[in-house]
Amino acid sequence: MRPAGGAGRVFLRSMRMHRLCWMVVWLSVLAGSFSAMAKVRWDRLPELNTSDFRPEVIAKVEEILNSHRCYGRCEDSIAACLEREPPSPTAVRLARDVFRLVTTGVEAEQVKQWLALRKQMAHPEKVHQFELKEALPLGAPDAPVVIVEFTDFQCPFCARVSPDLNRLVRESKGQARLYLKQFPLKSHPRSVEASKACVAAGKLGKFWELCERLFELQPEMATAGILALATKVGLDANALQAAMAKEDVLGRIADEKLEGLKHHVDATPAVFINGKEVLLPPTPELLRDRIEEELDILAGRD
Repeated sequence: MRPAGGAGRVFLRSMRMHRLCWMVVWLSVLAGSFSAMAKVRWDRLPELNTSDFRPEVIAKVEEILNSHRCYGRCEDSIAACLEREPPSPTAVRLARDVFRLVTTGVEAEQVKQWLALRKQMAHPEKVHQFELKEALPLGAPDAPVVIVEFTDFQCPFCARVSPDLNRLVRESKGQARLYLKQFPLKSHPRSVEASKACVAAGKLGKFWELCERLFELQPEMATAGILALATKVGLDANALQAAMAKEDVLGRIADEKLEGLKHHVDATPAVFINGKEVLLPPTPELLRDRIEEELDILAGRD
């Protein structure tokens, strides 16, 4: 029912003022959202040449950096955390990777999923603990970043990732150490034999010397090839064969595979950095970033 007389005029004026107030609020929010879309500080990423790409591609990168939150000690947008003095190292890494993903044609929704997994890798709900007492590390035994890799010597992906991990650990200047655990898959019939050679080489004092080169024997992984390689790295072939035949060698392999299964490993390579599973393809760039990120987290500067 329509209000009558002066009361009606008062009511209408009140409604107009109400609409005006909401319009002012909406415009201020809209203006705020545009002001939040700040230009990204590309000078903080001098290795990236934005002029090589179309303006609309760079605009897409900037929209993602402005609309997605960083993590760690700065939880503003990635762009805002990049603008801080000094810039957040996490924001620097994320901005660099978002740029790489978008400029290589990855869609925005996939970039969003990638960012979620990236955060989950650095700050997961569960941090895994592994048995390392008898394991032989590559790198400084007291290095703060501890990497555990479950591998299969007939796995082609392991043959790509393992050399990258080994190189990154050696280049880390004592900041990272790597432990190799056996996870032979049923689909690779010669992988158990290779794992036996690896474990036996450790008992003879040549664990890393032999193990990191076993991938060279893919795909056959023949016993003759293993023994020839053992000789090349300074092992006695007969001594290696004798060690491979011992029950405790096979027992060690079984224990390590069971440990992997308990931690939900179902494929190789499976990589954990300070107990945090690598959930994205373990490229050299990602692995290097995760090592550096763990150092930042430990130092409280992430």
